[in-house]
Amino acid sequence: MIEERKIVKNSEMLNDAYVVSNLLGRDLQLKELTSCLYPALEGKKPWHVWLHGRPGTGKTLVAKYVLLNLSREGNIRGIRVNCWEHNSYYAVLDKLVRELRILGAEKLNSSFKLERLRLFVGTRPFVIILDEIDQPKRMERDSIIYNLCGAGNVGLVCISNSADAFLSLDDRIKSRLNARHIEFQCYSPGRLINILRQRAELTLAPGSWDADVLSKIAGFAEGDARIAFKTLKNAASYAEAEGSPSIGIKHILAGHTCARDVRKEAFLARLSSHHRLLYDLVKQRGEINSGELWEAYLAESARFDRPAIALRTFSEYMNRLIELELVRWDRALVRGKVRVFRVPE
Repeated sequence: MIEERKIVKNSEMLNDAYVVSNLLGRDLQLKELTSCLYPALEGKKPWHVWLHGRPGTGKTLVAKYVLLNLSREGNIRGIRVNCWEHNSYYAVLDKLVRELRILGAEKLNSSFKLERLRLFVGTRPFVIILDEIDQPKRMERDSIIYNLCGAGNVGLVCISNSADAFLSLDDRIKSRLNARHIEFQCYSPGRLINILRQRAELTLAPGSWDADVLSKIAGFAEGDARIAFKTLKNAASYAEAEGSPSIGIKHILAGHTCARDVRKEAFLARLSSHHRLLYDLVKQRGEINSGELWEAYLAESARFDRPAIALRTFSEYMNRLIELELVRWDRALVRGKVRVFRVPE
């Protein structure tokens, strides 16, 4: 019988959503976002801000960290809405009034809910984090931002995987929002190792890991902190289940594979059936150019007697798969704007 050796002391702290008391690796972004929201501490309307960067670069964590500090320092109120789960103007409003427990806002009417939200906010500064704001369709995204950025002393913190979601906004809305932009680059290996060390010291038993373990995990993660945290958590769990006193390379390899696959399936599960079909077609072919993929998609849609999306929507959906790093592309060696797609290993 394998002796159980406890390696993981607190698995919650290995979740990427956990906000540590001392956030590492994002000093510049923390300073910039704090500066944008600082007027709230003086009773003024915060600046609207747009955070953008690849998945796993700490955007949501920084936003939550700054809002938490503002809440502690000046009792500044705020709320985060995941626009992937609530991907329409009405759904976002409904989430806000329910989460804030605004009385009398049960009426199924967007204008009514917005007015109740305005009355609730009043003249005091308020911060709304619109996470995954690139997920709602363009018209819904326009409505969400246009209406909320004018709701009293509200400051919006919009979070997206690229700047494209902002650039696609109607010009009038861009002007109304007048957002400050903060870019999040991928973590360098050194920074990611420091972040992993902090989490390991907080959560893992002494002697169960070393610098080499953290270095290998950081290398596999390629600048993505979410993948790094999940890999470390999985590797520690595998080692613990095996009865090993420490994390080894086989545990890291298994942990990384699991983390990558879980992340991929989580993204796909939250996308539409059309996204999934396009992803599956690219995966099946190994490598396929945009014209061939479009034809294959139309053929599959016809085969299952399912209405196909328009060509413009096809391009938007492929860009979404690329943003989420589910698909990669290269320029085809032919004339015209032809891309070659493939699923990364």
